[in-house]
Amino acid sequence: MALNYVVTKRTFGFDDTKATKFVAKSVTNGTITNDKLCRKVSVLCGIHRKIVDLVISGATDVMAEALDDGKTVRLGEFGLFRPTISAKAADAEEDVTASTITKRRIVFTPGSIFQDTLESMAVTRMATPDLDYTDGSSSSGSGNTGGGGNSGESGSEGNGDEVLDPLG
Repeated sequence: MALNYVVTKRTFGFDDTKATKFVAKSVTNGTITNDKLCRKVSVLCGIHRKIVDLVISGATDVMAEALDDGKTVRLGEFGLFRPTISAKAADAEEDVTASTITKRRIVFTPGSIFQDTLESMAVTRMATPDLDYTDGSSSSGSGNTGGGGNSGESGSEGNGDEVLDPLG
């Protein structure tokens, strides 16, 4: 499989110039549901699907409890989950309090299996329909922009897509 992307137009408002640039935006090729994941693991491991679902649910509950205790959760080659925060800066140390925390997040760092998968994954540019960049729809940053991940287009069809081979 390949990591698919489309080219989108974005306006960067970091300064007074409001520079417009073109950037690559990833496009997914669908979603696998928990039920389908459990069925596939069930077939792979030779155990009943409900047992797989029970183990995933139990692991999720234990992980949530550990994260609530402020612990990092390492799942072997899968990766690790750790709680983190974003906070406002203050001029004085005594001004930094719990109220300056603006966001709480759980950060996932993939393990070696996922990192190896990403490193060996081909990157494919998806063809996009003629986009009217004046309406701002392509710079919203949400959903599938452009060609979509389920179009079935690939670099071998001669439609202008480029395929980057990570090994060559």
